[in-house]
Amino acid sequence: MSASDVFFNLLADPDPPSQDTANAFIAQADALIAGYLTLPGADLLPDVPAMHQARGMLALVLYNRRGAEGETKRAEGDVVTWFESMPDIIKIQLRPFRNARALAWPPASDT
Repeated sequence: MSASDVFFNLLADPDPPSQDTANAFIAQADALIAGYLTLPGADLLPDVPAMHQARGMLALVLYNRRGAEGETKRAEGDVVTWFESMPDIIKIQLRPFRNARALAWPPASDT
C-alpha cells in the first residue's frame, strides 16, 4: 500500500482533496521524516511498507493541521489543543529506521 493509499484510506472523507494536494502533503511528510532520521534527502527513505504507512499517516496529520501552521497551542473556549511536530505514534513507527552514530571526541587532528 502506497503512502497515498494510506492517506486516502485514513482520511475517509466524502469530499477528499485532489491527488496533487495529497502528494504535496506527502512530500512535506517525507521532508520531516528525512530530517527526523537525519537523512540528507527524502529520496533516501527506505521503500518498505512500514515507511509508506508512516509517510501516509504523517501526511494526514499535516493535512488536518491546515490553518494551524506555526501554532504550538490553541485555545477555543474551554478546549485547549497542543500541537506536536511529529506525533509519538509516528515516531514509534520510525524507530527501527533510526541509526546511531558514534563520533570520536575530541576529533582526531589532521597532522
